[in-house]
Amino acid sequence: MRFHRLFPALAALLLALVARPASADGRWLVSLGAGVSVSELHGSAIEAAAYAQVHPLLGIGLETGMAYMQLRSIPIVSFPVEPAGGIGDTRLASVTDGLTRNRGLYVGPALRIGQQVYVVASAGIYEFSDNDGNWLATRYGGSAGLGLTGKGRFSPRAELRYRWAPDPATTPVAIPFERLAATRLNQDASAIVFTFGIDLH
Repeated sequence: MRFHRLFPALAALLLALVARPASADGRWLVSLGAGVSVSELHGSAIEAAAYAQVHPLLGIGLETGMAYMQLRSIPIVSFPVEPAGGIGDTRLASVTDGLTRNRGLYVGPALRIGQQVYVVASAGIYEFSDNDGNWLATRYGGSAGLGLTGKGRFSPRAELRYRWAPDPATTPVAIPFERLAATRLNQDASAIVFTFGIDLH
């Protein structure tokens, strides 16, 4: 089942929950970023987040974005027929990976602790697409990482995050020439994401 229709409703609910404590003092933080995501290969990432600063060191809010995140590949046994073995299982990634294909689209609550140096963590729903941009799976996931930013109202910021969406169930996969008829393979999705952007206070 696809959950992308629930994304706007979830965003509105989370913003409503954090709007009241922030509106009293008018402290909001919007963070925008773009960068690179490294999974099995590498691709692009874009993200946006809005935090209600309920304390100078604590922001609670919502994030959304997309990043290059591939489901873990199933091992393939192949027999090359081209001269010198051919090119095998070579795959190339482009700048559109993570945006239009091989994409992990996510939305969910986020927590930011700190000021110029901060810790950030999130949880939410991840929706994955294949190399042709077609839907593959929807599952829960999360992220954790570190960031650096400035003190001004408009400050550059940089974040390094690990994103992970575990496979809720394992799938038996038959692998030839093994002693066991089948093995259990987790198709987890994970990526190391580095983004550079701006914070608006």
